[in-house]
Amino acid sequence: MAASAAVILSVWAAVLDSVVSQIVVQEVDVGSTAVLLCHSNDDHHRFQFWELEGNHLIGPGNEVDTSKYKFEVLSGTLYIKSVSTAEAGFYKCFSRGLTNSSFAIHSIELVVKKDWEDVWETDTETNVYRILVVVAALILLLGLAYFVYRFIKRRRSSRFGDLSDEESPDEAVTHGVSYNVSNLPPVTPTNIPNNQGVDNPALETDFPKVFKVLQTTSHSPM
Repeated sequence: MAASAAVILSVWAAVLDSVVSQIVVQEVDVGSTAVLLCHSNDDHHRFQFWELEGNHLIGPGNEVDTSKYKFEVLSGTLYIKSVSTAEAGFYKCFSRGLTNSSFAIHSIELVVKKDWEDVWETDTETNVYRILVVVAALILLLGLAYFVYRFIKRRRSSRFGDLSDEESPDEAVTHGVSYNVSNLPPVTPTNIPNNQGVDNPALETDFPKVFKVLQTTSHSPM
């Protein structure tokens, strides 16, 4: 542990003195094997180790998770198996000079590309966003439907009000004449005696004839 700390301190001290650093972005798909080349390893420098985020070192003399990482001692190439988003970040390859103690550092930013179909189905934040979008769309549709309903109802109410205000000519004439007790036409009463019948000339003319016919019929021999 003390040796690793001493190495790190010496490395950063050398970096402050003279270091040429370059950053390269490398993209890999989720689940694939990432291959990171150590470009600081050249004719004047030899590979020493990889530094991961959190001051985790991968190289000779350091414990390595062989199920996840693998490196080549001569070239310094680093292999990361079954890459996930947890492995995304910056990787620095340190190489020591052959004639002096200076270090050359080459940085690589590992970008892990997600499978968006899998993210669309399993990612929590994406699912929450989808739910919010659906709820917002439903609220918008309900608000629009309510607005249309109110608009149609208001149109119908105004139309019925206009129809009730309009009057036909007959109604106008009828409404123009008003009747009351003072302007009713006079009625001439007809006095009919209680002991007298109603004069019916037709009945007086036809009844004797009918009576004679009945008498003739009754006296005729059977």
